[in-house]
Amino acid sequence: MSTLEHRLIFLTIVEPGYSRSWVYYAGLKSITNNIDFIQIDKKNLIKSFKEIKQVLPKGCIFIVMSPSQYLVPLVRFFLGNKIVLDAGWSLFEGAIISRRRLGFLFNNAVKIYLIDLIASALSKIILLESKSQEKYYRKLLLVRKNKCRVLYTGLDEVSFKPSESVELPPDLFNNGKIVLFRGKQNFEAGLATLAEATLLLEKEPITFWVLTPDLSNEFNFSKNTIIERKHMESKGELAEFFKASCLVLGQMSDHARLDRTVPHKAFEAAFSGKPYLTARAQGILEVFEEGREMACFSGGDSIDLANQIKMLTENPEQLLNLSNNIRIKYNNICSQKVLTKLFVQIVGQAF
Repeated sequence: MSTLEHRLIFLTIVEPGYSRSWVYYAGLKSITNNIDFIQIDKKNLIKSFKEIKQVLPKGCIFIVMSPSQYLVPLVRFFLGNKIVLDAGWSLFEGAIISRRRLGFLFNNAVKIYLIDLIASALSKIILLESKSQEKYYRKLLLVRKNKCRVLYTGLDEVSFKPSESVELPPDLFNNGKIVLFRGKQNFEAGLATLAEATLLLEKEPITFWVLTPDLSNEFNFSKNTIIERKHMESKGELAEFFKASCLVLGQMSDHARLDRTVPHKAFEAAFSGKPYLTARAQGILEVFEEGREMACFSGGDSIDLANQIKMLTENPEQLLNLSNNIRIKYNNICSQKVLTKLFVQIVGQAF
């Protein structure tokens, strides 16, 4: 039975466009009206669910969007048991393993683990970002294999279109090739590795462009580095930055979580047709082939990173090949259209 015969209700506690689930919602929105997006008021949870119950028809399938796992018990109690948890990864991994937000006497770690555990137990299907993530998630939360499905995160292509109204830094193009890093300051990013690499390449005709909101001053970048600490006003603005770059950097650390995750910036680079250089890790290697569709270096090694950047920026033919090949792979296996179709198949088989 096609899932489009059921009404699909996407539920979240965060704003539209934040969750990875928005990629599939936006993809479905372009082909059907039989879906809804509901942003739950965190301050009035019970009231919100009572109101939703009164207006929705029976038989709806509920998609709990990441990172709103704690809504699952309320969905089960008020709305029914047709629940798809689009986790991507566990809250425990995001908050505790990645950001080390343990709390006093590990109270935050215990609370978050219990939320993940209960949400996983009450969901019919759990969507995860990679094959290695699925194995880790099942082991961490004692989840049966037949509950889990792998679905890449992808990108909302409609919103990720360059905006000509964006004003680029006036000195951006003064020093040759533009190498872009965009992302948060966390353990996985490897900003210390990047800073050291910029110093090694300070005399090269390269401009490093670091887009990291609220970046601290603990890193010493080279003089040929432009740092943007502001938050992007739109995805169109971010897309314009990608358009101006000749090489995009992924995560640069040797953090263990990279073996399970495929960062958003990888899909952004692939959709934009930009050469992508990242730390060598199992997660990204599930999607793109090293040497053909992306370039890799040893995570945490600033010398190797610098050597790879220099080699690539001096080799236009190699950059062009990586650009063409990553775009082809994206279109074949992880475009918004492809992922939306897979999402429909997964949900349809489950209900």
